[in-house]
Amino acid sequence: MPRPASRSDWEDQPDDPDLEHDLGYELLEMRSVKARSGGRDHLLFLPEEDEMLRSEAFIVAHPDVVCQLEEHI
Repeated sequence: MPRPASRSDWEDQPDDPDLEHDLGYELLEMRSVKARSGGRDHLLFLPEEDEMLRSEAFIVAHPDVVCQLEEHI
């Protein structure tokens, strides 16, 4: 198990870190699907690779909280 990041670990990162190289994230290709449950709309974000569903690599979100990041930077 990796050790938790310390404050100095975070301070040593660049201001605009590379998500994979600097932070260790694995980026996934995902697709969005509209769904309705209990009378409420939802967006499902599913990985392009179906076997990733078994790893619980998906997101369920209310449409009002989803935005295009390019519009907010």
